[in-house]
Amino acid sequence: MITAAPDPLRRRRSSVLASIFFAPMGQATVRDLQRELETVHNIAASRDAVRADLSWLQEVGLLRVLDDTAQITERGRDVARNTAPWPGE
Repeated sequence: MITAAPDPLRRRRSSVLASIFFAPMGQATVRDLQRELETVHNIAASRDAVRADLSWLQEVGLLRVLDDTAQITERGRDVARNTAPWPGE
């Protein structure tokens, strides 16, 4: 079976979620996430793009965002661990 490669937006959002999952206390700032996307995941992203991803991830219940800091929810942990489906699947 041939599967399509994940689209760049989904890949970036998955990377953001994984980064927060592994961050101390399950939270990270926009600046830290942007740096990790570029250095660890090799994904170029502006801070505005990271903020937009955080907003979407919060909207679907995977994160809580306050100012420029995001914290993973229990549902977000499940998705990051692949024990729950990605929203829309």
